[in-house]
Amino acid sequence: MPEGPEAKIASDYFNNFFKSSSNIKFELLTDYYKNKYGSVFNTLNKNIKNYSESFTVGKNIFIEINEDLIFNFHLGMTGGWSTENVTHCHFKVTNKNKELFFKDVRKFGKMKILTKKEFEIKFNSQIDILSSNYNKNIHLEFLNEKLKTKRSVCAIIMDQKFFPGVGNYIKSEVLYACKIHPEKKWSLLSIKKINNLLDELNKIMNHSYLSGGAELKDFKNPFNESDFKLKIYGKKETPLKKKVTSIITSDNRKTWFCKATQKL
Repeated sequence: MPEGPEAKIASDYFNNFFKSSSNIKFELLTDYYKNKYGSVFNTLNKNIKNYSESFTVGKNIFIEINEDLIFNFHLGMTGGWSTENVTHCHFKVTNKNKELFFKDVRKFGKMKILTKKEFEIKFNSQIDILSSNYNKNIHLEFLNEKLKTKRSVCAIIMDQKFFPGVGNYIKSEVLYACKIHPEKKWSLLSIKKINNLLDELNKIMNHSYLSGGAELKDFKNPFNESDFKLKIYGKKETPLKKKVTSIITSDNRKTWFCKATQKL
């Protein structure tokens, strides 16, 4: 599934493609999306007045429709842009002389209309590491205030309320970098360790974004080929030739970790 870096790259591509446009229009192409999201796109086209650049919070992409409404879409497992109307393209965005198609092979993309108030209640860019609004001190205060839990680190770090944009590959990579066992209880982490976790998340997520994202089976960089290299996710050994173990952890996802350095 595309994670925060990949969603931000998709948003950048959309903005670059329609740069200098005065207005855009959305058109549904398949019966599946028409049945599922017809009312969303009707509202979108009725209310959108002028072209507005997209932006992201976590894995979600947003486009302001007018002063009251925001179009929110999620790439799901396999969503992404195509300049051609190939198989599995479900809607297109057009201006006077350009067309961009949204491809969603597994049909897990999500589309909705939010009011500005709903957006402000649900999404907080100040705790989104890839946002220009990110504030580490606010993020630390938020975690300290909201997290009184015995849940595992791997479950917390995948929770979008606390770490927007973090997904499975980022989880495995950052826990390896911090030498934290995925099943360690969050409540046992010291302030110093949480600080280190946020710093490593910042490094890994920004490096992934600036390098073109993780080109796994469900994501291909629309600009060009990525040169981001995974260290542990999907691997059999670490860069230091230590064995990598993969297990289903308490977040119900597969996690890759190194028993030699990530001790419980």
